[in-house]
Amino acid sequence: MPGSRSVEESERQIASWDDRVVAGMCIVACGASAVAGVFGVSLAWQMPFLFLAIYVIMRALVPLRKSKDELARMRDELRSLRESVDRSAPSRIEHYPNAAAFYGAATAYLLQRGVRNLDTWYVRTGTPDDFSQSTQEFADYFRRVLDWARAGGSVRRLFCSGSSAEFADWTARHRAETRDLTRYEIRDVRWSIRADLLSMAIMDDRAVFLAFTVGARVSGMRLEGPEAAKYFKEYFDRHWENADVVR
Repeated sequence: MPGSRSVEESERQIASWDDRVVAGMCIVACGASAVAGVFGVSLAWQMPFLFLAIYVIMRALVPLRKSKDELARMRDELRSLRESVDRSAPSRIEHYPNAAAFYGAATAYLLQRGVRNLDTWYVRTGTPDDFSQSTQEFADYFRRVLDWARAGGSVRRLFCSGSSAEFADWTARHRAETRDLTRYEIRDVRWSIRADLLSMAIMDDRAVFLAFTVGARVSGMRLEGPEAAKYFKEYFDRHWENADVVR
C-alpha cells in the first residue's frame, strides 16, 4: 500500500541519517582525542570528548530507536515461554502428616485461591458427625464448605453410605438441612465397605486433596496441576453419574 511504503521509506531515511550522525560523532571523538594528545590538553578539557566516545560506543551497541520494540518483543517471548512452561509443568505434590495440616490446607486453598467449583467425596464407615467428634479439624472444614456454598460456591458432594441405615438417615437429614443451598448437590454411592477408603476434594481444574484415614490417624496430600485434576475429575464424574440423588 502507498501509505505503508512511505512509512517504510521514511524509516529507512531516518535510519540512514542516524547512522551518519553516529559516524560523524565517532570521527569527532577520535579527532579530538588525537588533538588533545598532541597538544597536551588537560584531562578536564578531554572529559567531554571521553563521554562523547562512550556514548557513541553505547549508541552503536544499543540502538535506542529500536530498543522499545525490542523490549516489547522480548516481553512477549517471555510471556509465551512462561505459558508453555505452565502447560508442561508436572503436577506438584505436597504432603500433610496429620488432620490439622491437611484440613487446614484444604480450607485455606478453598477460601483463598478463588475456587469456584468443589467436587468432594466422603468415604468413611462413620458419618461426618461421628468423624467430626473425633477430628475437630474436619468439623471446621465441613462447616466452612457449607458457608462457602452459602456464599455462592458450587459443590457436588458424594457420600458413601454403604449398607449402614444410620448413615442413610444422616444423609437424608443433611439434605433437609441444606435444601436452601441451591448450588449444593448431594448424591449417595452404595458400597458395602468395612474400612475407611480414600476421600478426595477436587477444586476447579487445579488441585486435588486426598485424605487417608487409618484408625484415628489422618494424613493426606495435595496434587496440584491440570493433568492430575483432570484424571480425578473424570473418575469422580463417572461415579457421580451413577450415584443416587439424595432428595
